[in-house]
Amino acid sequence: MAKRGKTPSRPSGPKVRLPKKMGGGAGKTWKVLIGAGIFVIVLLGVWYGLFRPEKIDYTDPEYTWQVRRDDPAGDLLVRGKKLDRIKDDPQALIRALNKSEKDPESFRTPKDREPVSPPKLKLKGIKNHTAFVEVINAEYLTQRLGSSGAEEFLAVATYTLTENKDIQVVQFLFEEGDHAVPGPYTRKYFLKNWKVVP
Repeated sequence: MAKRGKTPSRPSGPKVRLPKKMGGGAGKTWKVLIGAGIFVIVLLGVWYGLFRPEKIDYTDPEYTWQVRRDDPAGDLLVRGKKLDRIKDDPQALIRALNKSEKDPESFRTPKDREPVSPPKLKLKGIKNHTAFVEVINAEYLTQRLGSSGAEEFLAVATYTLTENKDIQVVQFLFEEGDHAVPGPYTRKYFLKNWKVVP
């Protein structure tokens, strides 16, 4: 056997272990962590997409009862298709009736002026299944809408608010005028002039 050259000697001192090539346990750990992170992000995205609060367009008439006149069957009160989405929240029903998210007070006409905007509703409270509702700009309701327009307004408001399980009567609070009278209203009150389409 041929003699080979002398192998160079190692430097003296403590032995240093070099790390093994990565790719074994450490690499798998990182892959699992990254995969878990992606899974959590996807899961949160799906949850947000399914359960985030729906943005409600309160100008959409499908969130309230509506009136259809001149139908061959007579004057109709028709239930909005989206009422189930908000019926558990009396304030949401008020916003739908007002067709606005604004505070109803923002529509109040000063007392020294005649109202130019339609009446708006303000929920004052609910007690013993009765909703106490102030009519803002009531003069518009009692003097300008005519008898049929005022009755239509009160009917739509009564039917919409009584969608809520805690409300059976709506006590309208306003000063009496030529075309509307304040007081308690129920669904039954309007059945003599309206046909109801649930």
